[in-house]
Amino acid sequence: MDAERAEARGDITLSTLRRYAEALDCELTYALVPRRPLRDIVEQRADRIAREEVARVRHTMELEEQGTGDEERERAVATLRRQILDGRPSRLWR
Repeated sequence: MDAERAEARGDITLSTLRRYAEALDCELTYALVPRRPLRDIVEQRADRIAREEVARVRHTMELEEQGTGDEERERAVATLRRQILDGRPSRLWR
């Protein structure tokens, strides 16, 4: 069967699956299932964004000889990460 070969190759299309579902009087449902808890994924993404933003600011400050230490950087990252998590979710996925 062509659909079985396409599935084995990993290139079956949604339109093909819809046709087969309709023929079998079934509803086609597909989903993205996280490999890790979604909370962990969101927190990791917020941390990455916070670190990138703090690094850009820190670089500018160092150019102006206003650099800060590692402890201050980590506090800034933690504060920004919390703001990101408490703010608009869309900021995480730009």
